[in-house]
Amino acid sequence: MLALFRKKQKGLKWVLWIVILALAAGMVLLFVDTPGDVASGLSGQEVAQVNGKPISIQEYNKQYQRLYEMYRQIYKLDRQDPEIVKQLGLKQQALNQLISEYAVESQAAKMGIGVTPEEVRQQITTLPVFQQNGKFIGFERYQELLQANEMTVAEFEGGVRRDLLRQKVMQVLTDGVFASAEEVRQEYASRNQEAKVRYVAIDKSAAETVELPETELRAYYDKNKENFRAGEQRQVGYVFVQADPTQVKVSPEDVQARLNSIAPEEQVHARHMLFNATEGTDDTEARKKAEAALARVRAGEDFGKVAQEVSEDAGTKAQGGELGFFGRGRMMPEFEQVAFSLPPGQVSGLVKTPFGIHLINVLEKTSTNPDSQRPLIEFELRQKEAERQARDLAFKVTNAAKSKDLQQAAAEFKLQVRTSRPFAVGDSIPGMMVRNDFNRRIFAMKKGEVTQPSQGPGGFFVAQLTEITPPTIQPFEEVRERIVNEMKASRAEESARQKAFTVQAAVKTGDFEAAAKKAGLPVTTTAYFKKGTNVDDTLRFSPQLHDQAFTMTEGQVSAPIEIAGKYVIFQLVDRTDVDMAKFEAEKPQIEQELTQQKRGRFFNSYVQNLIKEMEKNNEIIINQSLLDQRFS
Repeated sequence: MLALFRKKQKGLKWVLWIVILALAAGMVLLFVDTPGDVASGLSGQEVAQVNGKPISIQEYNKQYQRLYEMYRQIYKLDRQDPEIVKQLGLKQQALNQLISEYAVESQAAKMGIGVTPEEVRQQITTLPVFQQNGKFIGFERYQELLQANEMTVAEFEGGVRRDLLRQKVMQVLTDGVFASAEEVRQEYASRNQEAKVRYVAIDKSAAETVELPETELRAYYDKNKENFRAGEQRQVGYVFVQADPTQVKVSPEDVQARLNSIAPEEQVHARHMLFNATEGTDDTEARKKAEAALARVRAGEDFGKVAQEVSEDAGTKAQGGELGFFGRGRMMPEFEQVAFSLPPGQVSGLVKTPFGIHLINVLEKTSTNPDSQRPLIEFELRQKEAERQARDLAFKVTNAAKSKDLQQAAAEFKLQVRTSRPFAVGDSIPGMMVRNDFNRRIFAMKKGEVTQPSQGPGGFFVAQLTEITPPTIQPFEEVRERIVNEMKASRAEESARQKAFTVQAAVKTGDFEAAAKKAGLPVTTTAYFKKGTNVDDTLRFSPQLHDQAFTMTEGQVSAPIEIAGKYVIFQLVDRTDVDMAKFEAEKPQIEQELTQQKRGRFFNSYVQNLIKEMEKNNEIIINQSLLDQRFS
């Protein structure tokens, strides 16, 4: 719980990037199709134009890096992990976000909507990241912070202005969008109705123990030979140019300049109690528990002792709710606001966050001196310089290898050439931790060609294609074990499926418990669960089970459904009625949430249609070739 609750952020750069991305959060449209390569009329440094307004490659690179940095923190990446980048679609996200921002800006102009410099100033001066002791830090300090984080004032304020435009356009377009009374009532019922089921589960992957005759194995191989075709493989020789920060020096002036850009950080030492109530669920029970705990503390009991007894945060309960010191931006906003406003020794009232209801006890407050970060800043600067030097050397090796060969180039720069094992386009290469587009580049090369430097952890790789192996069907002996596993898995799944339908037929015409016992299957009866929550620790969340359980009649039995690698047959034991007496009290909050969701969906749909219309009218031009070069 504590690992999720505490937002581990490092440095002001991360905070500023979050500010920028949060400002444009409504414009991160992950699934908007952008037009193809129609780059005529664009300069070589423009990735796109939106209604004649250019988006430069520099702006795109910064947007991409901000998105990557945000996800790097979320996924704890230490490099540009190719699989994560691919799954998140960061290349397309960055382009979509910029196109969306500029499209809305263009539409705002047509609608006569604008933003004054005063509105931009007001927005910026009230952002927490630019405040100290409740006041704006001043233009000079503000400018220093942006420069230290590789942003110009014009770039940052342009982003703020576009976000304010977006908010105004959204307000005009969605002002008449509201959740209906029936939608609110249905949502209330969905959130509060509970169901209980009993079920049996048949594992699909239980291995078959029967021995498979060699003739059947060979017959399977002969029938499915194309499945055992190994694709074309390649082999490379490569050198690694290490970026070693320990061999690099930085000037005291550079270190001090970086320290000057870091504001002193106020920190709070606090304890807390948590009473679980996930966002969107009824928190009545959690509030009752929190109020009882607060009454005990106010009656004189020790906060830590009460936390050990009743807190539901498994990560801090044993330590009496101890959170240690934390700075701004590292906790949920609702929690942080209360913690930093409480005097030392005070206990808060009930504080609601997406995790539940908290009680907070502030023990002490302090402020960290930026100078304490000197060793870290010095190392970061050395690391950056080491990467620059390693990149330069890697390019020298590449150029030398093109006119000679990699062996000679490596000898010239006192580097060792290693040889990879043969690999396919989708394989990872032992010894070479590179992005997956490295393989694609290798497979587009001719024998003897040399790659551009590819960044890996701690340095850069330069490789030369040395061998090309054409596709071949692997011999039976090499794939025999795979065939055995495939055949056993197939038979196990078919056996489980047949058993599931046999059990279903039995329980539909007889007693559920008796039919399960006859089939040798244990019956599990769940506790009551709500729609959208886990059924239990085994089945967890299953949309198919939830949809059926909340529409079936008591005693009705389901057909076999696949959940978590199992065939599951379940019977509805009970479904509770909804207490509509509490509806009026919760109605305003639900109505507000649903209205915001509807307005968000409406506006996103509007922007998608706007982009399609602009594309149709050739008002959006994409330089796909330049984007492809950026990721080659």
